[in-house]
Amino acid sequence: MWAHMSQVWRQHRWASRACVGSAGLFAAYEYDRHLQASAVARTLRTFADIVIICADYKLNFRAERGIEYLNMIHERAARRLLLCCKENGGLFIKFGQSIAVQSSLLPPPFRKELSVLYDNAPSVPVAEIAPVIERGFPGRTLDDIFVDFSPEAVASASVAQVHTARLRSDPSRVVAVKVQKPEIKLQIGWDLFAFRACAHLIEYAFEVPIMWSVEEVERRLREELDFEREAGNSELAGRDLDTLGDRWLRRAVYIPRVFWEATCREVLTTEWVDGTSLVHPQKLAAEGWSSKEIMQQMAALFAFQIFVAGNVHGDPHPGNMLVRQNPQNAYWREPQLVLLDHGLYVRESRAFRRQYAEFWRAAMLGNKQSMATIAAAWGISDAAMFSSMVSLKPPILGTYHGRSDKGGESRRAYEQQMEVKRRTIAALRESSRLPPELVFVTRNMNIVRANNQSLGTPVNRVQILGQYAALGLRRMLIDEALSSDRRYTGARGVLPSRDSLLSRVAGVVAGEWSYVTFRLALWAAGAGMAVYGVWARIWSAVTGTPRIKDLDGIMDEAMRRAIEKKLGYQLDTSLFNA
Repeated sequence: MWAHMSQVWRQHRWASRACVGSAGLFAAYEYDRHLQASAVARTLRTFADIVIICADYKLNFRAERGIEYLNMIHERAARRLLLCCKENGGLFIKFGQSIAVQSSLLPPPFRKELSVLYDNAPSVPVAEIAPVIERGFPGRTLDDIFVDFSPEAVASASVAQVHTARLRSDPSRVVAVKVQKPEIKLQIGWDLFAFRACAHLIEYAFEVPIMWSVEEVERRLREELDFEREAGNSELAGRDLDTLGDRWLRRAVYIPRVFWEATCREVLTTEWVDGTSLVHPQKLAAEGWSSKEIMQQMAALFAFQIFVAGNVHGDPHPGNMLVRQNPQNAYWREPQLVLLDHGLYVRESRAFRRQYAEFWRAAMLGNKQSMATIAAAWGISDAAMFSSMVSLKPPILGTYHGRSDKGGESRRAYEQQMEVKRRTIAALRESSRLPPELVFVTRNMNIVRANNQSLGTPVNRVQILGQYAALGLRRMLIDEALSSDRRYTGARGVLPSRDSLLSRVAGVVAGEWSYVTFRLALWAAGAGMAVYGVWARIWSAVTGTPRIKDLDGIMDEAMRRAIEKKLGYQLDTSLFNA
């Protein structure tokens, strides 16, 4: 009897423990879901998915599996990563977008699957964002600051959404109110912890050196969540245009005004501007806008920022630009480009800006020695792999040269991917020594390049970049020649000879000579392209073969052939055009 009672008691004890444990887990889940915006659950989901992806590669990525099976592994991993980003939302959307953009380091399925993350994210109701606004302005309610606040968001992204409203202090003025989503503040610490932990795991599992970049990524993400900083970036970009831009550029580009009285760290209020987004090129064409004029303005703006102002917009994708009728022209249709979303900027050092302009000059003049010297200073040795990385174009797996038997094909595909991995690891190690500005400037240039292609490549983007590189280099050389502190150098201190009138005149002459020779090289390149265009049209008509119409296309083809010859795989030069 006592034995029976003891057994019953033990069974009840385990049952009660199970009930208590279940209740505790349920309470923890509900607490996390309602009070922590599911931060812990999102982190655990992330760890689980990354561990599964790593295990899949470790256990199944084998040469004998065959090309189809190897590509299936990539597809499984990409789909799992996409699902993780979509379920988690918030900063994970940005993580996924970053992976999609830098797809040259990963197989094509990652680019294909993760590209859907650029679509609009779901918005949250006004009742949920009102506390965010009121938290930023203590003692004031949403109705104290705004009137006619739109009940629905007009745009929604991963971390914020935009509403239209009118300022209580000036009801005649329509404004755009960008509000950070309420869950972001609760999730950011956990999300960055998950990001760092997963980076550690990937580096450990695959020996890919990526931890050097984690701190920079975290810093940039935190900067993007500071809307006061974004407002400052916006005003600085406007001042650059006013003080350094030429008359045509100041007329061609507009940056909306910031209203600081309704702006805080989590709320940004700017002037509302009506216009057509570059996301809709067909609509722009239907409205009668010239794609050539639009692209000239865009290419000139970002070339100006890179080579003259030194303050560069880090995310110039089509959704961040509008086209409207220039309000300064009441007589005929004249497009004006409106630049939005100034959260991500990079401020170039003067040394980098000069190096980059000199690199472009050396490229135009065919001075390979100067190019190699600058590239070496940036720590670049594998130029082919570096070109693939900064051009944001992933390799197509399965294309090979050699044996055609199935076993040989599988071995060749495996060896190619392992070679890509080895070169990627080497390139990433070099990337840790690159000037940080170069990564963002390259990203800017490639997104502008993609915008040009989406509009049908109406302008010679390389010519426009070269013109502003020539102008920027000329200004820097002349400023240096006339600078009051020119007589000082970091290594040798005071050099009185550099303060002489003759030395300064020589510096000005060198700056002007650099500009003239640079522009002559650009003119020669333009003339060469014109001759090529005539010859290509004739050749195409005679042979029936398609012709490459622009310099970007020619450069794509040259790079594709070089990579294919060296590594045995092809580059898909159209993948980034979307």
